[in-house]
Amino acid sequence: MLNKKVVHVSKKSRLTVRRWKSTMRGLPGFIIGNGPSVNDYDVASLLKGTFTIGINRAFKAIDPTILMWQDVELWLTERAALPKLKCVKYSRNASDPRGIAYQFKLMPGPFRLPPNPMVLFGKGSTGPLAYQFAHALGCDPIVLIGFDCQYRDGVTDFYGNNNHHKKHTLPNCSRGLKWIAKSAGGRTIINCSDSNFLKNRLPLDKVVKKLKPYYPENTREYFVERLFSRNIQSKINRKK
Repeated sequence: MLNKKVVHVSKKSRLTVRRWKSTMRGLPGFIIGNGPSVNDYDVASLLKGTFTIGINRAFKAIDPTILMWQDVELWLTERAALPKLKCVKYSRNASDPRGIAYQFKLMPGPFRLPPNPMVLFGKGSTGPLAYQFAHALGCDPIVLIGFDCQYRDGVTDFYGNNNHHKKHTLPNCSRGLKWIAKSAGGRTIINCSDSNFLKNRLPLDKVVKKLKPYYPENTREYFVERLFSRNIQSKINRKK
């Protein structure tokens, strides 16, 4: 219902996203990528009741709390499915032609941690942008799932082959993971991905079991309220 209010690119939409800063402070954040290792877990079942950020077609495995994308190709190929999802949509401003998403502006140059979720930095890979987003929201720890940067048995993604993969896709992905590993920004990173660039892969089921007690309430409505309620935002900010 909240997404229906955003019908075009507007200053109000951007300001709403800016107010999301630190709204998930003190909560673990699970980011679901599209690598083949997503199929190693029943993510929809394991992550029920947690705060989740899905990247691109992660919605084929789970309807996350928030779905984010930066490429217009995602919209063009999935525009029939996206409006039907319950998740809050969060897109690069140039990749949301119908204005169904809350939007961020993507700045050129190297990846870096943003001051707030309204502006993200760096191009070529959505994984590090999702990490920037989770960091700006205040998530800690940040759990990475399906951040593989490698194919498995010739398959590019957990849902099959992505026809938009190009020869620079994996190098850009690897570059993004190297940046994440070096730029935690004071947050704990937990790796549940089949990656050569992230250390010490842990089983997702054990990670979820350990982190579930951090959630005072485990409903989508609770997380959405934290994003959009100014009263809750004020309480969180006063605790800083």
